[in-house]
Amino acid sequence: MSRAGTLGRTLLVVPLLLALLSGSTHGTAPAPAPALGRGLLTLADLPPGYAPWRPEYEPYSASTSPECAVILDELEFNRFRYRGVEYATAGFAAKGPFGPWILENLRRYPTATIADHDLDRVLEVLPRCSSFDLAYRGERPSVSTVRVTPITMAPLGDRSRALWITVNVNGEWAYGEVLVLARAGDVLMVLSQLAFRPPEAATAQTIATRAIERLHTAGFWTLAP
Repeated sequence: MSRAGTLGRTLLVVPLLLALLSGSTHGTAPAPAPALGRGLLTLADLPPGYAPWRPEYEPYSASTSPECAVILDELEFNRFRYRGVEYATAGFAAKGPFGPWILENLRRYPTATIADHDLDRVLEVLPRCSSFDLAYRGERPSVSTVRVTPITMAPLGDRSRALWITVNVNGEWAYGEVLVLARAGDVLMVLSQLAFRPPEAATAQTIATRAIERLHTAGFWTLAP
């Protein structure tokens, strides 16, 4: 089947995919948080052909692993916000219908120690998320199977972890995502790079490295001597 045909069928049956990828592109990026927003990626940091993009969240009806569903919602959509933590978000979509898409969420904590403890909390849950299902009801009911696998990438910031996430909808491939978590001082970076085809490892690493460099340039993180 052609790539266009696969895409058309996927968009008809997968609310989760629409939740992640059906956000709107627009001519100018939304105004970021006044301070932390300076550490976000910009179009100048990315390969040519990207435009600002705002994802839209669509809730699922049930999950075989509520804790895994909640933790990924929290990481990718900031669904649960904590008092005393500053947030900033940026999204970008490659021009054309097939992506890739980039979503960056930054969290700034009162101290680096608190940031590290929160990363510990997240990393305690993710190993239990090797495979789980999300059920969607409504006009286009479907079941999405999410698989989370650790992968190796060059270290980023003070501490980092990378994951390969795949989503199959009603038993068929939908998309893949490289998810990078990196703590740089008191900031936690959550960087998602999604595509209908697996993102190239070198490109994913380059963008993640550039994201950490932005935090350094903006004054949120100091490289170790």
